[in-house]
Amino acid sequence: MRERLLAALAGLDARLFLGGMVLLLALVAGEGWLLVLRKPLTEYQKLAATREMLALSLGAAPSQQGELGRLAAELKQITARLGAQLRPPGPDDHIASMVMAELDRAASLNGITLAGIRPGARRQVQSFEEVLFEVNAQGKYLQLCQWLMDFERTLGQSATVSEFSMKSADEGRLVALSLKVALYRPMQVAGAAK
Repeated sequence: MRERLLAALAGLDARLFLGGMVLLLALVAGEGWLLVLRKPLTEYQKLAATREMLALSLGAAPSQQGELGRLAAELKQITARLGAQLRPPGPDDHIASMVMAELDRAASLNGITLAGIRPGARRQVQSFEEVLFEVNAQGKYLQLCQWLMDFERTLGQSATVSEFSMKSADEGRLVALSLKVALYRPMQVAGAAK
């Protein structure tokens, strides 16, 4: 069989034989070169992908700076609101007069007449002191409703309405409103008053 192969190869043109050998050697050299370069080529592709990802993240950085600024402003607002809500408790007569003044101001803005505000019982609820007020007011129904809807803005988020009743007054022209308001303020800690 080897003789036949040699005879077939001897019958070929020398240029064709030489071209086939050069082509075969080129293919072997090319495959060897690719085997040697495969690892550096994959590393290069990873580096290129990483560079592209970093370029995209750096391009998004200005919008993240704007988001950080917005979050910082929001944090400042929340801190200010919590600071107002958790201010140290004042004297009892000061709290009562503050509630009366705020409710009276809001009532006059809504066209309501306050019939009376009476401070009620006090008790401790977890780390807060609950101060109750009984409030009586008269006015038109829709104005009373608006006044109640603005309660959070008037007394802050630390005040809630615990009881509520309405009845007709002044021969049906006005509505009398009776409600109990619970105001919560932080308890004074022994070492915090320094």
